[in-house]
Amino acid sequence: MERHLSEFVEFESPKAGMFLWMKLKGVKDSNDLIMNKAVERKVLMVPGASFIPTNNDEPNISSFVRASYSTASVEEMDEACQRLRDLLKK
Repeated sequence: MERHLSEFVEFESPKAGMFLWMKLKGVKDSNDLIMNKAVERKVLMVPGASFIPTNNDEPNISSFVRASYSTASVEEMDEACQRLRDLLKK
């Protein structure tokens, strides 16, 4: 994360668990980016809006995303960070 994404995201290194939350700098709504553009580049994450409870018909908006690292190798995580960086550069 630090090597590839530090200028594009805010995050805290997890101390335990299997998820990493990050805030995408300059991105108001991560949904389209993560659900469409990132998937096209084979980067699978969950937009933060998916975790916001709602009682109305208005869509949730969040600049956060959640990544799971529980089954990914170090090499796979490095590749995913590079792909996400390339996407965020655009």
